[in-house]
Amino acid sequence: MSLSEKLADFAGSISIAITNAPDGYPEWTYTSYEQNMAEIREEWAYIKPRLKRDLEQVAFIDQKLAEMFQAYDAGDKEAGEAAALAIYNLEVKKLR
Repeated sequence: MSLSEKLADFAGSISIAITNAPDGYPEWTYTSYEQNMAEIREEWAYIKPRLKRDLEQVAFIDQKLAEMFQAYDAGDKEAGEAAALAIYNLEVKKLR
C-alpha cells in the first residue's frame, strides 16, 4: 500500500473517531471503537517513519493522538473529539 493510500485511510479512521467514538459506533457496522483505535495506531505506525517533508507535524500528531486515546478512554468524548479534529484539520491526506 502506498503512503498516499495509508494517509487516506488514516484520515478516514480519524473522521470515524470524531463522528462515532467512543459510544456512537452503530451495531450494524463492522467497526467498533476498539477496532478503529487499533487501526489508527497501526496506520500511524506505518505513516510516521515514511514522512520526509512534514516532519514538524509528527510531534503534534503524536501529542494529539495521545490526548485523543486518553480522553476517550476516560470517557471525555468532547476532549477526544477535539484532539481528533485537530489532527483531521491538518489535512493529513496531504502529508509527505
